[in-house]
Amino acid sequence: MTTLQILKYLAVLLIGSSLALFIFFSINNRYLLQNKSAVDSAVTKSVIKLEDELNKINLVVESMAFFYENKSYIPQKLFERFTDPFIKELNGIKALAWAPKVEDSLRTKFEEYRTITQIDSSGQLVPTTSNNVHYPVTTLNPVVPFKQVLGYDVFSDSTKREAILRSIETGKPAISGPIQLISEADGVGGILALKSVSSAISPENKGIVLGVYRMDKLISETLKSEIKVFNLCIHDHEAGDTLLFSNVHTSKTHKDQYEKTVIKKSINAIDRKWDVHFVPKQEYLSFPHVFESYVVLILGLATTLLLAHLARRRDNHNDRLEARVLLRTAELEESNKQKENLLREIHHRVKNNLQITSSLINMQKRKLVSKEAITALEDSQARISAIALTHQKIYQDKDSKAVNLHEYLKDLMEYQNKISPSFSYKIDCPEISIDLDKAVPLALIISELVTNAVKHAYPDKKNYNELRIDVKKLDKSNISLTIRDNGKGLPEGFAIENAEGIGFDIIKALCRQISAELSYNSDSTGTNFSVIFNNQT
Repeated sequence: MTTLQILKYLAVLLIGSSLALFIFFSINNRYLLQNKSAVDSAVTKSVIKLEDELNKINLVVESMAFFYENKSYIPQKLFERFTDPFIKELNGIKALAWAPKVEDSLRTKFEEYRTITQIDSSGQLVPTTSNNVHYPVTTLNPVVPFKQVLGYDVFSDSTKREAILRSIETGKPAISGPIQLISEADGVGGILALKSVSSAISPENKGIVLGVYRMDKLISETLKSEIKVFNLCIHDHEAGDTLLFSNVHTSKTHKDQYEKTVIKKSINAIDRKWDVHFVPKQEYLSFPHVFESYVVLILGLATTLLLAHLARRRDNHNDRLEARVLLRTAELEESNKQKENLLREIHHRVKNNLQITSSLINMQKRKLVSKEAITALEDSQARISAIALTHQKIYQDKDSKAVNLHEYLKDLMEYQNKISPSFSYKIDCPEISIDLDKAVPLALIISELVTNAVKHAYPDKKNYNELRIDVKKLDKSNISLTIRDNGKGLPEGFAIENAEGIGFDIIKALCRQISAELSYNSDSTGTNFSVIFNNQT
């Protein structure tokens, strides 16, 4: 066993173990992220639900105030019929009530049918002391469980009085700070939502409508599903961060952990602001220890050991095959080299045979007197030379699999310039290799277009005659090849479909063969032909 193999087996064990541990922690982290997402979603929903619930009580007290503004007296039964739907819809509501304004000078007359009371230091209802004004509860829904509240002076408590005065001043609904509920003996706190009521014909305050909330019921009924995810504390920002509600057990929660996990939000509670601290429950914060993660960890470690064992067996087998493979590779390389040499030799011989054919045609030309026959043979020689040049470029390519277009164009134009030195040429072509299936047809197309330009575009050989060939890559596979001359232009009314001779017939047939697009335009300043073809080497 070599040192390299030992290092490989250790690497397999290290990578496999690391991957198994990574997946183990990834699975648990995914559940942690899901828990975090659940907490964030629950917090967002809670804020929306609490604000919606407070908006509902805002609308309720507005409706009750409007009801009383237009009536001088509302009996208990009518009040119950009007407020029963509100009682059913509002979460955490204890009661809805009406408390008229009673000046202290009219207190005696009022107490002929109901005593005005207040809460003493021991929490008992006792007759109220003298005050400038009173707001005793006279109408209540539900009335049966809270009969002792009838006659209670809402104005006798400083917290409630502050909310009443604020509503009278603004003419809008107000919400109180934390209050102790009269009907509850368990010390559970609540809040008061109220609105001052003025006469329809006079701006003078004639009483208040109010709704009494029990905070724990408000939270539990409004946040039925969300409360399973977190505990929360609600502080009244306007009352010096006085605690309104809390189900956080501080004795079980370390202060530093609380600070790290708490999510703080602010809620607009009618005319006050509540600071709400959401504390996710421990099961949403602790490491999940998901069962499937342990299964993956065990399987991953077992698989790692198995892979190390298989790697050892494979190395033993590879050692036996390596010599055989090296020998076979050498044989294949030698065979490929012979085939490449043979292919180059074939292209070389084709090129030589084409040159011989061109020489035979040249001998035949010398014995002809017909200019048309000589021209036809010269055109055939040009085509044969184009094909021969293509085969030359193929066997010059190191792999004999493609033709370098730039070098081909350069050699072709040098050949044409030797035949007809009355023109100059410019080539702008990037390094492009043309696959063998398109090389010969493309070479013939270029040769035909260049030959036509040299023969017909320049009637006056004394002028500066220039032929430009521009090649551009349009995208990864499409190439544009343009041949421009500055000659006299095509004849008026020229159409390639009706052109005489076989030159353009050959061009059209070859364009169809390689699926190329041929276009042209011409004027008195010259002619250009453009060929767009697909090239995938």
